[in-house]
Amino acid sequence: FYADLLEHVDRDVFGDIPGVVSRQEMTQAIREFINRQGRNVPLDDEALNGLAAETADAKAIVAYRRLLDTGWLTEFRDRYRRVVDMNANGRLILTILLEIKGGRTRSYGGEVLQVLLQLEGADKDPENRSEAVRNAERSAKSFMHHLRSISSAIRQIEEELVGQTDMRTLFRKFFDDFVEHFLISDFKRLKSTTNPFRFRRKIIDTAEGILANEIRMTVLSEAYVKEGRGEGVEDAYALIAQELRNVISVFDRIGDYLEIIEATNQRLERRISNTLRFMDRIAETKTERVIEALAKLGDLAGPPSLELSIPHNLLPEQAVIGREDLYQHKRGREVVKPQKIRREAPDPAFLAYRAALDTYRGRTAITAAKMSVYLETAFGERQELRAADMPLLSLDDFFIFERLRTLQQIGDGALARRYA
Repeated sequence: FYADLLEHVDRDVFGDIPGVVSRQEMTQAIREFINRQGRNVPLDDEALNGLAAETADAKAIVAYRRLLDTGWLTEFRDRYRRVVDMNANGRLILTILLEIKGGRTRSYGGEVLQVLLQLEGADKDPENRSEAVRNAERSAKSFMHHLRSISSAIRQIEEELVGQTDMRTLFRKFFDDFVEHFLISDFKRLKSTTNPFRFRRKIIDTAEGILANEIRMTVLSEAYVKEGRGEGVEDAYALIAQELRNVISVFDRIGDYLEIIEATNQRLERRISNTLRFMDRIAETKTERVIEALAKLGDLAGPPSLELSIPHNLLPEQAVIGREDLYQHKRGREVVKPQKIRREAPDPAFLAYRAALDTYRGRTAITAAKMSVYLETAFGERQELRAADMPLLSLDDFFIFERLRTLQQIGDGALARRYA
């Protein structure tokens, strides 16, 4: 009764109200709840030596005092009226209990999409959405913990099912404990073309793209320092890099957990199907009835050769012989004839696409030779040059100009000995 009452108070009384409610409003809500669901629940008033409250008003007062005494509700004065609020620690505990009551199933599509949206937000607006990187890591870890809890839970259910001999208990455990509580809410979609893991590759690419972009990482690090999540830019840089690597690691290892869950699921379903398959045969044998009938026959008075007319549906003693029962020679194995392997000509559209892709990669890939030619042309006879004076006549120039900060890593640092 009190568990349902606490859920009613949290959901309907407080709801989305940011403030507090008066004591009169609280007792009125409790009285309405008792009228709907708790009329037959006996409540004892300890203040009156344990006498049972009879009316709904008296029960509401008793329930209200009980919630105050046990610490779920807190009462204080606001000017001239007495107001009630839920205890802060009690609210946290109640939130966790309601989440447990709501079940352990979770939508994989929602979890994966949440991580992707967080990373894309941080990639597009790193200055204002830096918190999204930490939220993405938190969601990825929560997602991984859920996978681990499912794999552990179904192993436990499997061990319990193996030891069951009662059919009713077996089916109840399978459908109640396994299917209802531990399977994923969108489990059937995992094998479809719209499965939630189609975003996994995009999540990894987005996280790796942020890691490889030094400008983006620098902006995120400065935002971390500005918002108080890092002491310095270098510390924040290392922290963001670690969080992104954690996201990549989680979605790289998801396949192993899914294989464990799928293998256990197949074993459980196979056990249930085998039980269903042989259950009718077990019921049809009726061994106990046969033993009882034979015992009663043995107790009959009469000569040993006494004939009894008992209706039966047994097969006749004389076997029925058909064409399929006659001897047939074993058929010889047919010789497999060699077949020609036809090699299909490649699709011209695919060849054109691959050529265009190679051209694009060759144009965007920055090599030491390309950068050397660009810098020689830009400097000419000068020894120093400002970035604003460097030529940007084409996209190719911009690609090289964008990578000038990584000059020490290009060509094993060969250009770093000539340019700074």
